[in-house]
Amino acid sequence: MPTDLPAAGSPRALHILDLSGYVFRAYYALPPMSTSKGEPTHAVRGVASMMLKLLGDQNPTHLAVAMDSKEPSFRNERYPEYKANRDAPPPDLSQQMVRCKEMMLAWGFAVYERAGVEADDLIATLTKLARKKGYDVVIVSADKDLLQLVGDGVVMFDSMRDKVFGPAETEEKMGVPPESVRDLLALTGDTSDNVPGVPSVGPKTASKLLKEYGTLDGVYANLDKITGKALKAKLEAHKDDAYLSQELVTLKDDLDVVFEDDALELKAPNDGELAKLFTELEMNRILGQIRAKFGVDAASVADSAGAASGVAGGEAVPPSGGGAVKPTVMDAVSVLTTADEIRAFVAPVAMGGRLALFPVFEDDDALTEAWVGLGVAIQGRAAYVPFAHRALIPPTQLPADEAVTALFGAAKKKAVKYVASDSKALVTACRRLGFDAPAFEFDALLASYLSDPSRRDQGIVALTRAELEVGLETYEEVTNKQRGSQLDFAEVEVERASAYAGRAASAVLALSMTMPSELEIQGVAQLLREVEMPLARVLSRIERTGVRLDLPHLERMAVEVKGEIAALEKKAFEHAGHEFNVNSPRQLETILFDELGMPVIKKTKTARSTDHEVLEELAMTHELPRVILEHRSLAKLLGTYIEALPTQVDPKTGRVHTRFNQAVAATGRLSSSDPGLQNIPIRTDVGRRIRQAFIPADGWSMLSADYSQIELRVLAHLSGDPELTSAFAEDADVHVRTATALFGVKADDVSREQRAAAKTVNFAVIYGQTQFALAKNLGIPQKEAQKYIDAFFNRYQGVRAFMEETVENARKTGLVHTMFGRRRPIADINSTNRNLRMAAERMAGNTPIQGTAADIMKKAMVAIDAEMVAKNMESRMFTVHDELVFEAPDGEKDALAQLVTGTMESVVKLRVPLLVEAGWGKNWDQAH
Repeated sequence: MPTDLPAAGSPRALHILDLSGYVFRAYYALPPMSTSKGEPTHAVRGVASMMLKLLGDQNPTHLAVAMDSKEPSFRNERYPEYKANRDAPPPDLSQQMVRCKEMMLAWGFAVYERAGVEADDLIATLTKLARKKGYDVVIVSADKDLLQLVGDGVVMFDSMRDKVFGPAETEEKMGVPPESVRDLLALTGDTSDNVPGVPSVGPKTASKLLKEYGTLDGVYANLDKITGKALKAKLEAHKDDAYLSQELVTLKDDLDVVFEDDALELKAPNDGELAKLFTELEMNRILGQIRAKFGVDAASVADSAGAASGVAGGEAVPPSGGGAVKPTVMDAVSVLTTADEIRAFVAPVAMGGRLALFPVFEDDDALTEAWVGLGVAIQGRAAYVPFAHRALIPPTQLPADEAVTALFGAAKKKAVKYVASDSKALVTACRRLGFDAPAFEFDALLASYLSDPSRRDQGIVALTRAELEVGLETYEEVTNKQRGSQLDFAEVEVERASAYAGRAASAVLALSMTMPSELEIQGVAQLLREVEMPLARVLSRIERTGVRLDLPHLERMAVEVKGEIAALEKKAFEHAGHEFNVNSPRQLETILFDELGMPVIKKTKTARSTDHEVLEELAMTHELPRVILEHRSLAKLLGTYIEALPTQVDPKTGRVHTRFNQAVAATGRLSSSDPGLQNIPIRTDVGRRIRQAFIPADGWSMLSADYSQIELRVLAHLSGDPELTSAFAEDADVHVRTATALFGVKADDVSREQRAAAKTVNFAVIYGQTQFALAKNLGIPQKEAQKYIDAFFNRYQGVRAFMEETVENARKTGLVHTMFGRRRPIADINSTNRNLRMAAERMAGNTPIQGTAADIMKKAMVAIDAEMVAKNMESRMFTVHDELVFEAPDGEKDALAQLVTGTMESVVKLRVPLLVEAGWGKNWDQAH
């Protein structure tokens, strides 16, 4: 069971912040930022944001801040080479370290700093004194040296990654328990601190030695028992180095430090000092957040700070090829109509700096519609490049390929930091022109999605309003004539288009300067860089490739299904006693409740409901509702897929090109639209027949690959439940194992029906179903369903603890996270409305499981695509929800199957093995 932090607001918990470590992390993690006078601020901003997050999440009552000394420590006297390999810190880092100290003091925190003493030793001493006084200690740091302090009542908290290290997590990370970390570092050394250790002894070897012999003394007392001549010789030759290293890495916990409860207790900040500091640093938004946190009136913040900085709002931004300015949306937008003008515009950032891109297309569709123009922005300037406008008097404009050639040719791709509103759209547009789009540093759409997946609108207009408090025109507003008719974007006047696209590009630029630090603090920056933005390129390729359809098969299906629908209508008339319009809810309502006298299950404001849920319940006692349900299902599949798919085939490619929605589902799962392939039923006969219409190129075959029981395996990993993990480790049938608990029988005696029921229970738990929903699914009384749920949790007690802990953490923080840090706000987790609260609890329990599974699939897609490109394979990838589908020529079948299954099973390491089920066929259904 994962280690938890002390309860938020606990009066007997002391948080000790490793300030020096966090300044370094913020300095190197965030893009450079400076005030209008040139003072660097990005590390200060990062530390301030981290402190706000810590205060908001943990609500500490007592806090200490420890800092390194500039002077050499006793370790340098003992070993002059200690940290000698380190370069002097950059001047702007040292300058910001001073500002961070000023900020901590103005904030009212107790700051501990002593000449010749390292922060780690101060933290060790404070930890020891705090434990003597009965405090639980949270060391806020990511320094592995501090893991030796972890133990009873002491945890280390990496707040940037929301990772808590107790004894178990320490051993998982280091390979040894906290009490052995010191000796592990003595053997391995530490290159960052120039601690020598024993050459060639790495963490695995050191861990093995310490597990076998206990301590460094134990290792050297048993040298004669160590096998391996080379290892034994190294240990013998470097014994003095090992013990010297042990001395260097051992933390001093006996410093003469004053520990006063009152001094450590959090108090209101010195508002005057804070206002002075943050005004000088032009960080007024953060000042406002601090004041709001401590209940200080912030009415005059903007006026006073703005006046001091000379800029409205006063917020400093990272430089982009020049002096720093406020990240704002430019109103002045120029129009670039020649290659020379484009090159001149890009010149200031050609050797380094940010370049923001905002493309516009006909019907706002990058996949199939014409690329009409491109908004571009650099620091202090915004412009629009028209490609294909069709005004009454056509403007001078460059064709898209010539404009893009000039744009990317003028900028050194590896030097420029390209930022986009929607990188997938840009990659697609460039590929349509035959260009390979550059790598992007920032994607506003995906950044918005990762920062707050619950936002209804992740587009640039909504994001700019939320983050920058600036309004932009929407695509619909720009293309809507006053009389109400919609224009093609190519018909929009260039002046109007330039204001729209140029301002949007400058908004993207501003967001790329302000949001990265927020994403780092939220712990999702790595997901953006390593998963979502690379995936956008993969999805662009998949969308452009599309998938082939067997149109004659769909034509035959349409005839057959229409016949089945007609037969169902006839059955419905027989059960009703007369003909009626089966598509009319009002006529059906009259028949069910007035003529047949069925009970009313649910009412709307104007009628008695005949929705799906009502009909399912009524179908238990009468045939008519069952027939109507089947009729509705077939009619929907006919209209949505069987008749619609042929109309969605691109006549140029002969394939259907679905759009993948990367920034919609709050769990992180992909969905598709036009057509929405994830909704094709898997287990029904009609669903399988629709899948048979998806076929590979002539002479090729289809491969379908998906994870076996991925969500249960993720649950086993996250919960660490021994029963569940052992079932997967032993390759046992987990549904049978659950059935033995539900029905009290031996594994060999579990019937097919009992296994099916157990499977339903397993997934009911994952999705947080109530006993009511489970009873309905299994067709059993609610009391029996509750017994099944209780039996499940009695068998898998680690799962119960994990679920309860996840929900409890959500109550405290309002958030849940996946294994990889993806976050989801749970709005109603503390609602007084029981139904809303219970729905939120189910969401909180399910999201880490479903979201982690989605993250794993995304990682696999990125890795597989990279391998396919590197091997120059002809095979093509497709994806539908939780399934990867490929088409491949016969010559690549074996290589592709090995690549796909091998990558999917090894892309992440869990406590339990990942297993992939794959199959070949001449259509999607056969392969699945």
